[in-house]
Amino acid sequence: MALDETQRVILRIGVLIAACTVLLTSGSVGLIAFAAGEITGFEDRLPWYLVIAAGMFVGTIVLLELNNLDGKTIIVSATAVGVASLILFFLGVEGFRYAVSNPRVVLDSRLVLYFFAAALIATGLGYWALRHWREFASGQPESL
Repeated sequence: MALDETQRVILRIGVLIAACTVLLTSGSVGLIAFAAGEITGFEDRLPWYLVIAAGMFVGTIVLLELNNLDGKTIIVSATAVGVASLILFFLGVEGFRYAVSNPRVVLDSRLVLYFFAAALIATGLGYWALRHWREFASGQPESL
């Protein structure tokens, strides 16, 4: 059964929402584990996190250049995306590693459900913000 265009868009958005929610939930677990001193040995993985952040930085520059935005907006946005990517991927991967090595600690705690709920809300807000950021940048709502 072939999917029509609307179904393909919904599927892509659904996958994006699921991936972001899992990454944010894992990042929350990683933040708690890092604050508790439970994350060790990440120094060997740090270069990979930097490569991911650099890729996100460059990808953001290219994407925003294709949209003909001004240089200041591009570099500020790309820097913010790069730094956020570094932090999010570091905490997300380390949180996932912690959850895999300590599943009872993570799953027996109801805290992970709060993290999941917060991550789902943050994903929705992030999606909404990406779709409507121009309204805030210009001060005028976009016409339909």
